[in-house]
Amino acid sequence: MKTAICLLFGLLVSLRFTQQQQHAAHILEHVRPRTSEDRQQQAAEEVIGRLIPEEQAKQFRVRVDSSLDRNTFEIFKRDAADQPVEIRASSGVAATKAFYHYLKYSCRCLVAWEGSQLQLPVPLPAINVSMTAPSSIIYYQNVCTWSYSFTWWRWSQWRRHIDWMALQGITLSLAPFQEDVWTEVFLEYNLTKPQIDNHLSGPGFFAWQRMGNIRGWGGPLTKAFANFGRNLQQRAVHEMRRLGMALALPAFAGHLPVQFRALYPNVTFANVSVWNNFPPQYASPLFLDPTEPLFAEVGSRFLQRMVDVYGSDHVYFSDPFNEIDPASPSGRYLSSVASAIYGTMTRIDPAAVWLLQGWMFVKNPFWSARAVRSFLTAVPVGRMLVLDLQAEQFPQYVRTASYAGQPFIWCMLSNFGGTLGMLGSVENVLRGIRETRGNGTFTMVGTGITPEGINQNYGLYEFALEMGWDAELDSAEQWFDWYAASRYGAPTSQGKAQQAWNIFRTTVYSYNGLELMRGKYTFNRRPSSKLRPWVWYDVETFNQGLDLLLSFAKDSGCNELCTYDLVDVTRQFLQNTADGLYLTLMDDYKDRDVARFRVHAALFLELLTDLDRLLLTNEHFLLGKFLESARSFGETSLERQKYEYNARVQLTLWGPQGQIVDYANKQWAGMVRDFFRARWSVFLGELEQALAANATINDSKIRENIFRTVELPFTTDTRHYNTSALGEPVETARFTYAKWAVKRSDFKTLPTNATGKRTFSKRRRNRWIS
Repeated sequence: MKTAICLLFGLLVSLRFTQQQQHAAHILEHVRPRTSEDRQQQAAEEVIGRLIPEEQAKQFRVRVDSSLDRNTFEIFKRDAADQPVEIRASSGVAATKAFYHYLKYSCRCLVAWEGSQLQLPVPLPAINVSMTAPSSIIYYQNVCTWSYSFTWWRWSQWRRHIDWMALQGITLSLAPFQEDVWTEVFLEYNLTKPQIDNHLSGPGFFAWQRMGNIRGWGGPLTKAFANFGRNLQQRAVHEMRRLGMALALPAFAGHLPVQFRALYPNVTFANVSVWNNFPPQYASPLFLDPTEPLFAEVGSRFLQRMVDVYGSDHVYFSDPFNEIDPASPSGRYLSSVASAIYGTMTRIDPAAVWLLQGWMFVKNPFWSARAVRSFLTAVPVGRMLVLDLQAEQFPQYVRTASYAGQPFIWCMLSNFGGTLGMLGSVENVLRGIRETRGNGTFTMVGTGITPEGINQNYGLYEFALEMGWDAELDSAEQWFDWYAASRYGAPTSQGKAQQAWNIFRTTVYSYNGLELMRGKYTFNRRPSSKLRPWVWYDVETFNQGLDLLLSFAKDSGCNELCTYDLVDVTRQFLQNTADGLYLTLMDDYKDRDVARFRVHAALFLELLTDLDRLLLTNEHFLLGKFLESARSFGETSLERQKYEYNARVQLTLWGPQGQIVDYANKQWAGMVRDFFRARWSVFLGELEQALAANATINDSKIRENIFRTVELPFTTDTRHYNTSALGEPVETARFTYAKWAVKRSDFKTLPTNATGKRTFSKRRRNRWIS
């Protein structure tokens, strides 16, 4: 009897696994290249040609062969110096991934967001490697990435970024623009231009207008920018598809201008609840219930136009409940809602696959197991693809029973708002992907990265993407050893660089807690007497890593990636030092020791001056470049001011009265000096006056003063900042570290919270905000 039960259980598990494979196969039938082999091959060769000199590029032979298993490549080169490197791959993306695999593991080269190390050896080394990715889909992008990182990009930046995506083997991403099509749809419903202007946000806030959080904030959207976005997206989509990538187009999520209520008085609309206390003119767009016939009508018009303008890969993303809850927890209602949204997609494209961010389920009590199942199973299994958006910290595939059988992608989010600060969970990523992939009861079909903002902590993202391609990757230590060698490419003293990265891996990149880390440290937060800085790693050990990196730079020289890292790691050291100094000066204040307080307050402001000077030595840490990029889109003086305001307010107050202050702040030269330091100067001055008068402070009044005298004026200022680096980065980093390493011994030690535990409220709103 016991044997029979075991056999039956085994049969059921096997049957379920077979069904999951069948469901996944349907997804994969649609998420596949639709471009001819010849065109994919040509696109891959062009990527190689853009990356390395012509004579070197001629040494590579590419052949795309779609008869190979999905995401497969072979690389072969004989020992003879005059023999080419032959690449055979299942797609253009697989071919470029093969090329990058050769660069990285045979030539010790690296291509990163912040630069490249491409010193290829002569002659090119021999190789004989074949690889089939364990992930059927390698995914990239978050619905917020456009707004936090891509808003002010021109085609030249997208061109380089698409090449990077191909080198990383990314097979599925999002089409980031849609406002041009929405303008056309709203005009068809006889909305006037002023009414549309009151709904569509400025470029810096597209993501949240699309999610129904806000309306019109940072706008109005100009016709010139809408046309720019359309032309840019057409070029980007075309190039991605040439390489064999699939693009998910936006589908209707239910959010509409408030004027629709007057147009359709008999239709059920809900006013979206006010988000983060935004004022009425920027808050509460309408939410059209998906079960209403009008939803299908509007959604069909919109999606048909998107397909007409941008083509289709049969994948569509729609996230109606990222920041709001459905009208009812009833299982029948939730099923009807999901069915209606999916039905709107299939009205236009019978082969549609719904791409859904699983963020709506994270820490939200509304989504009980019953509610989740009712919503997900209303769509045929295999016609929905779910992004487990922050699986490295809050995985949802276990509690949702593997998304009720729907295929999902294991994603690493890691960053919110594009804030700086070294942070990552390397072992969580390694363990999480390997364990989930190895469990046949889970419906995982891919891996990916979903940062809100890019251009920080680069190694962590490349590691997560590599996990999608390399089934044998089982040692983070070994991977980061190779990463350091490839990143710096120096023939001598590589041991020091590798030791440094091993320390970073086991300190700043070893986060394993539940605290919502947002890149808000002491000096780049609104000043207050109630801040509680902490770290999850041993700061002294981390500093040893900086010591090693400085020593490596002295011994071997420093390429562009090394100088970037020196600035970034020294910035992290100063960030930690500022935290300890803050605790020290607050003790001085509590002890009423005015003399010591004055000394430490002066040191705090001096540290921020030194930090600004350090950041100024590297082009990737300049406020001026960001603001100039925003201004460049303006065709008139008024437009240039508006775009600069979009950029400045996103970095600072976010909303008109500081609704989400500091959420997307950046540790950049110019901003440290004129925003962070200026705020702390006001705050510390108030504390000193209170000490001198034997009085107490009022944090709220000081905050109001800072808002009025520093924060609000900064958002409307038009001061120009450096757009090119100034100073010598290695020497500046060395001098700055030596100076503050001595001083910091007098400051308090930061408390360590290794687990980062946090208690969450039962009712959680604004899941994007800490």
